[in-house]
Amino acid sequence: MSTFQRPTSSRKNTNTLPPQQGDLEEYIQILYDHQKSCEKAGKYLEADQAKKRLAELKKELDQKNKVDVKDRHCSEKQEIEKAHLDEFNQFNTFWDEKMVEFDQEAQKVKEQTLQRHEDELRQFSDELENSIPVKPKDSAELLALRKTEEQLAKQENYMEAHLIQQKILNQERDELEKWTVGRQQKIRNLITQLRQKQINELNALTQRILSGQEEQRKIRSQELEKLLQKYQNVRKELESQQVQEITRLDKSCKTQSIMQQSRMNQSRMQQSYAKDENQYIR
Repeated sequence: MSTFQRPTSSRKNTNTLPPQQGDLEEYIQILYDHQKSCEKAGKYLEADQAKKRLAELKKELDQKNKVDVKDRHCSEKQEIEKAHLDEFNQFNTFWDEKMVEFDQEAQKVKEQTLQRHEDELRQFSDELENSIPVKPKDSAELLALRKTEEQLAKQENYMEAHLIQQKILNQERDELEKWTVGRQQKIRNLITQLRQKQINELNALTQRILSGQEEQRKIRSQELEKLLQKYQNVRKELESQQVQEITRLDKSCKTQSIMQQSRMNQSRMQQSYAKDENQYIR
């Protein structure tokens, strides 16, 4: 409450009003009590003087109440704005950290998968090299030629044995080349199959990561919409309450006595303080 200052103009000697002191509401109470005291004592001129002064003070009180209410309304709006901004910043901080954490974890899993694929491929290649013989088994034709060579040598038919021997060498070379080509192709095919399996696994992982990121963006957008709607609802409710309060104040200024208005103003101020504490807790 503001302190009510005495006017600088001098009073006439006939002024019997109590001296103005304290805040406006307190002085109104003093002046009202003085009016009623004069009324009971039959001092009607003094009572009328107090009544007229109270009428002047009523206008001043009306103006003061409107200014106080306007200032309080402005303060309430600022409190809501601040509370909303704080919650909005906390919301963004939470989701920024959550999404960064998700991306970091996804990158970690992806790197681990790539390392595992590399280890698997190296181990698989080593296993293939060790499990598939470098040289083929002798073919039936080669076995038959060796048997023939042996028989010719026993028969001391060395020229024929030599020819068969050369044929065996050529056959061994041809079969080894054919085996080597087939062996290498088989290893390449098996490695290609493993690589394709790994590519499919990595693609599936990447898709899950993208889906997770999209789901987070979707949830964040939905939660943000709820937050903004909450703010709009609180603001509209406050504006509605403030309009109703202004309407009641204007009406009370016209219809209520000055003492009723003073008491209602004090009660309204007490209620507003309690409401300010709970306005944004919804």
